[in-house]
This record gives sequence, C-alpha cells and structure tokens, in this order.
Amino acid sequence: MGNPENKKISIELVNGILVGTYLCEIVDLETAKAGVSDRMENFGHKAFPLLVYTNKVKHISKDAREYLASEAGCQKVKSCAIITNSIVTRVIANFFLHINKPLVPTKLFTDEESATQWLSKKKTKNS
Repeated sequence: MGNPENKKISIELVNGILVGTYLCEIVDLETAKAGVSDRMENFGHKAFPLLVYTNKVKHISKDAREYLASEAGCQKVKSCAIITNSIVTRVIANFFLHINKPLVPTKLFTDEESATQWLSKKKTKNS
C-alpha cells in the first residue's frame, strides 16, 4: 500500500505493525514529510508501532532527522524499530537516536525478528 507517487518509501500494515522501507539513498526534508504524510493518509486512523528498513539510505539531512524526531514526524507512532545491516546507516541511525532523540521509544536493530519482538512488546504495553 502507500502512495504510488511516493517512490522513495513504501509503507504497509503487517500484523498490526507498520512496515516502512526507504527506497532511496538520500532522505531530505521533502522525503521525510512525504513519508509521514503517506503514513497518516493511509494509516492515521490509529497509532501503530513502526518498523523501518533503512539499508539503502546513505544520508539523512539535518532537517529530515529533526522532523522525523518531532511531534509532527512521530504522530500516530507508538514505537519505532529501525533495521539496518549497513555500517553507514547504523552510524546515521545512532546519530539520530542520540542527537535528535525521537519522541517515541526508538531502537536500532540488525534483524527483523528482534525488531518485531521488541515492537510487539511495545504494542501490547501501549494498547
């Protein structure tokens, strides 16, 4: 699902968890806002845990990081698991977690199983 015009991120709902995949290497403010807008338009009727795949991302602008960590960027997100197996993306994600401090519980993972288990625990706690 998701907006077919937004080729930079795909978003779908799988077993009560929103799964977003960045399809681009650079995430700027426009891309970040388009992803949130797409999520809200399609799934904004309630809050969900969010699983984000960032393996293709090589750069996230300062404005995009600030927006994604803000109230506007975190709306209707219960918790967020970021999955990456790239060293570059891991550095970016750690920077995001420690400098931008997202407003929802957010954790970095290298595998989907651990991320999904963590999100499921958060989903149960926050429901």
